Amino acid sequence: MIIRGRVPLSVAALVTVALAGGAQAAQGATAQRATSGTDAARAAQTRTVYGFARPDGAGAMIVSPRKATRKGKRYRLTPIASAKEVRVTFDASVDYRRVTTACDLKETEGAVAVDAKGLGTTRCTDEDLEFTLGLGPVPVMVTYDPSTGAATRAREFLYPPDDPVAAFGTASLGGRGVVTFTPYKVRRVPTMGYAFGKKAGAPITLPYNGKVVFYRTGRSCKDNSQQPTSADRNGLGTRPCTAADLTRALRAIKPMQVKVEYLTASRELMEIREVFPCQGDICG
Repeated sequence: MIIRGRVPLSVAALVTVALAGGAQAAQGATAQRATSGTDAARAAQTRTVYGFARPDGAGAMIVSPRKATRKGKRYRLTPIASAKEVRVTFDASVDYRRVTTACDLKETEGAVAVDAKGLGTTRCTDEDLEFTLGLGPVPVMVTYDPSTGAATRAREFLYPPDDPVAAFGTASLGGRGVVTFTPYKVRRVPTMGYAFGKKAGAPITLPYNGKVVFYRTGRSCKDNSQQPTSADRNGLGTRPCTAADLTRALRAIKPMQVKVEYLTASRELMEIREVFPCQGDICG
């Protein structure tokens, strides 16, 4: 018999205590496995996508997927031909982190906050995400639940400077803050402008915001007569207008012949010029 203070503790009692302790340990291990299993199940239910995000109303964004290849602390992004855009919602529960050292900065200002994988580390809120989306397409890694479309986390990342591309084609309104651009082959006719020929590729989505520069050919930014009042000798618009004017024009003219300049990786629309169509037999 073992004596603990003044209370005798029999071997049988020790065995009972040991068995009870073992049962509790087993229950704890089972509970831990169950929790781990739940976490694994939740992880299996989520999806992660890299790409550029743009706003789609309050508490929502559309992500255009890209193939992301990390080199150091930056990512090279290339389009995925078969990928479809994903609409994701978010609220105060989203774990959002920026590459800037503060949540309210428009640019990095020469100092970045990223981890070893090049993902942002500055913890910010859903309101900060709304602010960032308003600045233009955001390079971001998003994890979301495909059954609900709700984002659980979003991480900004850095990518090499974008190169602009210029192209002729037709533009139509593809949604809120989006131009659907179809490239066309054109032929320049001296002193007459540009003659549009055959399609030169599949339609692409070009998001735009308040920074876009829109040049019209008419007498004013609201003139939809498509006259060369404000055009150069090639028929390209020269009257500077706003993003709101662009939206109105795209609603009125379906489609509009244009020349665009956009960034390669993000496809953000930087400049769009209305084109006055070349007139006469020489343009056919």
